[in-house]
Amino acid sequence: MQIIITGDTLHLHLPTGGTQGAISIDTRAAAAAPPAPSPKATALQPPAAGEYWADQGGYFICTQPALLGLPARHLIFGDLEHDELAYGPYEDIEGARSQLDGAANTRALLAASDEHQAAKWAATYTADGHTDFHLPSRVDLLMAYVCAPQLFKKSGWYWSSTQTSRYNAFVQAFEDGGSNWDDKDDRHRARACRWIPLTA
Repeated sequence: MQIIITGDTLHLHLPTGGTQGAISIDTRAAAAAPPAPSPKATALQPPAAGEYWADQGGYFICTQPALLGLPARHLIFGDLEHDELAYGPYEDIEGARSQLDGAANTRALLAASDEHQAAKWAATYTADGHTDFHLPSRVDLLMAYVCAPQLFKKSGWYWSSTQTSRYNAFVQAFEDGGSNWDDKDDRHRARACRWIPLTA
């Protein structure tokens, strides 16, 4: 994986099973956020990156742009995490390879089997009355490292919902920002996230 910063744009070059994919994310929303949470934060006016967003279920990470069919959206991570869960059985799950859409990945995993522990835990997470959490995608976790790494433990790995093969899925480290893949039966941390889509 390569991270290239040009002005206000973060370019991510992600190896995906022998091929190279690339996306660009505008970081100005997080960079321009005030140093303290806004007392009047709304769905269109989030607090600063890394601050708890009252009544929205967790910590605001960043605003992601509309890309590859997904709407522009605010990314929020829940406060709690599970320390030791497996991804799931050695199966190639159709619909669980998205680098961006953690919600779709999570739905695909749960539709295939209730043995996908990390996805099941994330999907049943609730906070501030919100029940629309999912296991984050690879890019969700990478943006969490870029924008608010202080919210995560530095040791070990966090599962993403993005599988790379029947045997492996992507994991994210918060000590050095490493993004890698690991065996699905290994046990790592899980953290749930949710989106607030931006609408006109």
